[in-house]
Amino acid sequence: MHSTKTFRVVADPAAVSMAAAISVVAGTAPLFIMTRRALDDLAVELGGRPAAAAFLREVVESIGRPVGVSVPTGPETLSTAFIAPRSWTDERLAGWIGGHHEILEAEFGEVSRVGRPR
Repeated sequence: MHSTKTFRVVADPAAVSMAAAISVVAGTAPLFIMTRRALDDLAVELGGRPAAAAFLREVVESIGRPVGVSVPTGPETLSTAFIAPRSWTDERLAGWIGGHHEILEAEFGEVSRVGRPR
C-alpha cells in the first residue's frame, strides 16, 4: 500500500471563473473529481449543461485522462461518473479507475463498475 495525498479546491463562482479553475486543477491533478455543485456552477457560467458537458469533453481531450463528476444518489450515497478521452476503450477506463481505487474508496466508499452509458 502506498501513501496518497488528496486536496480539495473550493472556488467561489462569484470571484473566479469555474471553467478556468477546472482547467487548471484538472490539468495539474493526476485524479480530478468535481462535485455536482461545481458542475452546476460551471453550467451557469457557460450557459447550460450542454455547454458544460462540451467544455468538460474539451478538458478531458486536452489533458489526456478522465475527469470525474460525483453526484448524490441518496441521502448517504454518491455516484461518480468519469468522462474519458474519446480514444479510450471501456477496458482502459476500467483499468485507470482500478489503478485509483484506493484513493476513490478512501474518499467516496466502495467502488463498483456500472459501465458506459449508451
